[in-house]
Amino acid sequence: MNKLILVFSFVYPIVLAYGQSREDSISTVYRLGEIEVSGSRYGKSVTSKVSSVQLREFNRDNATEALNLLPGLSIAEAGARNEGQFYLRGFNLLQTPVFYDGIPIYVPYDGNVDINRFTTYDLSHISVSKAQTSVLYGPNTMGGAINLVSRKPVKPLEVWGLSGLRMSADGFNGYNTSVSVGSKKEKFYLLGSVSFLKNNFNSLSGKFVPGTNEDGGRRENSETGDFKFSAKAGYTPNETDEYSLNFIIQNAEKGIPPGIEGNQFRSYPDYDKKSLYYRSKMYLGVKTTMNVTAFYDNYYNVMSQFDDDTYTTQNRNNAFNSIYDDYSAGGSINFASQIITNNLLKLSLYEKYDSHKEHNATIPANDAIGQSEKQGEPVQEYRDNTFSAGLEDVFSVNDYIDVVMGLNYSYRSNIQAQEYGTHYETGERNVLFDFPVGADNAFNYQLAAIVKPAVGHEIALSASRKSRFASQKDRYSSRFGSVRPNPDLESEFSWIFDLTYKGEINPILQYEISIFRNNIDNAIYQVTIPGEFQADGVTPLYQNRNVGESYAKGYEVSIGLNPVKEIIVGGSYSYIYRENKEDKDLKFTDVPAHKGIVYGKFSLSSLPFVWLHVDFEANSKRYYTSDGQTLPGYGILNAKIFAKIWKGFSLEAGAKNLGDKNYCLSFNYPREGRTYFSSLLYDF
Repeated sequence: MNKLILVFSFVYPIVLAYGQSREDSISTVYRLGEIEVSGSRYGKSVTSKVSSVQLREFNRDNATEALNLLPGLSIAEAGARNEGQFYLRGFNLLQTPVFYDGIPIYVPYDGNVDINRFTTYDLSHISVSKAQTSVLYGPNTMGGAINLVSRKPVKPLEVWGLSGLRMSADGFNGYNTSVSVGSKKEKFYLLGSVSFLKNNFNSLSGKFVPGTNEDGGRRENSETGDFKFSAKAGYTPNETDEYSLNFIIQNAEKGIPPGIEGNQFRSYPDYDKKSLYYRSKMYLGVKTTMNVTAFYDNYYNVMSQFDDDTYTTQNRNNAFNSIYDDYSAGGSINFASQIITNNLLKLSLYEKYDSHKEHNATIPANDAIGQSEKQGEPVQEYRDNTFSAGLEDVFSVNDYIDVVMGLNYSYRSNIQAQEYGTHYETGERNVLFDFPVGADNAFNYQLAAIVKPAVGHEIALSASRKSRFASQKDRYSSRFGSVRPNPDLESEFSWIFDLTYKGEINPILQYEISIFRNNIDNAIYQVTIPGEFQADGVTPLYQNRNVGESYAKGYEVSIGLNPVKEIIVGGSYSYIYRENKEDKDLKFTDVPAHKGIVYGKFSLSSLPFVWLHVDFEANSKRYYTSDGQTLPGYGILNAKIFAKIWKGFSLEAGAKNLGDKNYCLSFNYPREGRTYFSSLLYDF
């Protein structure tokens, strides 16, 4: 107890920041960045949101932590790459794309992104489409869609910021700082934000049992640093039109903690992303509007693998400096019209070009550390082009019933695919060769009915047939000689059925109940090729093929209660069951069957400006191998005290993983134990 008091006494912010009131500034939504599945009259049941207020109250600094607040969504971890991952009702990050202001943000080759690298300080909210997903998102929304939506200023001067420190029993962990400055004057607005999140190390639980590569305390090679700068300029000539230009720079570096047992020692000295995008809305007359989007994203990262835990030499055959230099460019044109009575009709045309360049760089000799020269590779290029056209109609039957119909056609062509190494057909070594190119297409359609039987109550029933194109990595990666490429890999499909009921008795009670079933066919599975072996002549050779059929079903319950002004409590529970139709003994990994969160916010009546926040998350066991090996379930308790101290200044202090639980999301990769934090926030 004395240690806890000591930490709270000395953990205090070192940087002051400025801003306006939270409700006016942080909650202001950049509407051009939203993607709505329907008209503005309804639609709550098809989208879940994490608001900016929740992001700060629960201290969720990156997108992975933020998404974990939602029922039906469980987080996971790619330990060998130190990447945040998630599963939305059983669909992984490849099947559920992530967008930033409606712009897709996946790395072209991998088809996904490390969402730990996306900080939340400059977001207005995160929206999640679990069932029906608007055709305006474009292709690949097989499992839904995640949209990180930024903010927009509304006053002549807005400045907001925070600064904080983190500590543990092992010392000073790191700090975070963020400042946003914005202005809205007549027809123009400007907003600039800068943030830095530094983690010196992860502190393991005191209950951790040491292994070969980890002795406890400060987790080996676990430091990370995330810098983000964003700028937005907009022009609103009238009440209906808006034009906006946005620019984002994200620079990150991260260590990759080694597995407790194993021989991989990696780091990402560079994990960078730059984005430039334009969004606009223009009224064309006759109840018709046009939205235009154009974007360019550049991804550059370096992953290094070393010989041992000193992270110095790279002499072994499996050591490398792998460089990705990718970009995506594209855009969309969307038309929305209410010219037909009781209908809101939307047409979307979308195109995206993906370019991936990779190679292992030459490692120069360095006698001082015992490094021999290691020759690199020529650059290998992969290029795809994707086109999509969608049509969505919202038909208002009457004041109580709306019907949403959507149709989408998507086409992907592979322009070029190269590899360097052993030719997958001839066996020739150390050659640069081209894979065959091809194309794929998919039709997607969906139907939903939304009923409002009474004020504050809403029922949504939907059915969706959606698809995902195989990524470049799915089609062409040999995974260090263990997989035979499959250029003809086709799309996988899902049928998603959802019934959701939302109700509220304002301002006292809000609740939501959802029941769902997802059927998946033509799924991409890695299968053994009979009679073929890897280079050792013993280990089987594998290939990705469209052979999978499975389903997932479950339900979710959420409730929020505000009985008196001084008390806010709530929670959520979700259950999911997944089964492989071809082999019922084969287990799906990484998703717990049960997940629950409860939270409370309590005013300390003797100090009316002081609040206590407590939240607890529980997860059941999860499989980490398809033959049934499991990781144990866990429960995590977090708590903090928040106080408004003077003229926009607020101070908070608390602890995460208060019980110092030793747990992991990925086998061999333990998570952080108890840590303490404090922050100073300023709104003006």
